[in-house]
Amino acid sequence: MSGAPLDLKGCKVLVVDDVPANLDVLFQSLDSQGYEILVASDGTMALEVADYSRPDLILLDVMMPGLNGFETCRRLKANPELAATPVIFLTARDDLEGIVEGFEAGGLDYVTKPFKRAEVLARIRTHLERAILAQQLAQLNAQLEEKVKERTHQLQLKVKELEGKDRIAQHLLTFHSLEETLAVILEVIAEIAELERAVIYLKEGELLVPVAACETGGRDLVLSQEDLQRFAVPAPPEALAQVQEGLLPVQLADPQRALIPILRQGGLLGLIQVESRRRDRPMAEEELRTLESFALQAAVAVKDAQVRQDPEAWRDQLDEVLELHQELDDTKRLDELNEDSGPSGLGRGTELR
Repeated sequence: MSGAPLDLKGCKVLVVDDVPANLDVLFQSLDSQGYEILVASDGTMALEVADYSRPDLILLDVMMPGLNGFETCRRLKANPELAATPVIFLTARDDLEGIVEGFEAGGLDYVTKPFKRAEVLARIRTHLERAILAQQLAQLNAQLEEKVKERTHQLQLKVKELEGKDRIAQHLLTFHSLEETLAVILEVIAEIAELERAVIYLKEGELLVPVAACETGGRDLVLSQEDLQRFAVPAPPEALAQVQEGLLPVQLADPQRALIPILRQGGLLGLIQVESRRRDRPMAEEELRTLESFALQAAVAVKDAQVRQDPEAWRDQLDEVLELHQELDDTKRLDELNEDSGPSGLGRGTELR
């Protein structure tokens, strides 16, 4: 079942002929169909007009002084911007040799003189529709290819995220210093999102202090306090306030840079400032979400390393465990008392007299 005919009004048709009477007849025929008509009286002018106006189709006379139609067509097809433009030859020659030469020069069709108006219009419509449909198909294919690339990139991100989380989980099984933990986090996070630079900031009171960084795609680690001083200002104050209020990733004015919060128990433990190594596009939404998800597990590793190296933190954590144990023990005793009490609230051993 065929679809509705395409609306071709406004399509640009370049008519090239050295005979003014032919130009006039073609102009009137095409104008009645709503086409935008461009004219040229020789091959050289045709090349100039076509290069400037980018017509949708060209009607090209063969026998012209100077550049004939065949040579004009060859030069048109040599221009990458015009190579796909359909060319219909207008010729008084109907011999096989002339027809073959026209096709070899790059023409799609030919109309013999004296031409019939209905035939010319039909051939023009046919080739314009084909050209438009081919362009639409190319656009759809490009969109499909882009979607496939995007989906593939999303799957690759997910695989990298899972591999990174697994690496952090393995890291948590053994004792490591905070510096070692930060180094692993930076290495993994640089791989996940193809980062050029990443800096980890942890909260000390109300301040965000740089504690580790990596550059050149994660190959160069910066861990010494002296070298970290150049990362002292993580981002504009308004961006920091936005992260602290929303606890969500924030993209900075430079579209290749973003702030990723490190969250622990609903609070801000720190943040990671990242910079993509890809300069052809801003960081995608899925990349920010992947980094946000990874940062949640990184927070566990950071907190674990902090606790392990801080005796006071160990004591605080032990006190929390003991308090929880005491609460559970008290709850258990209360449950036992409730079980020993009857409906009247008296103990099972109480005798009524």
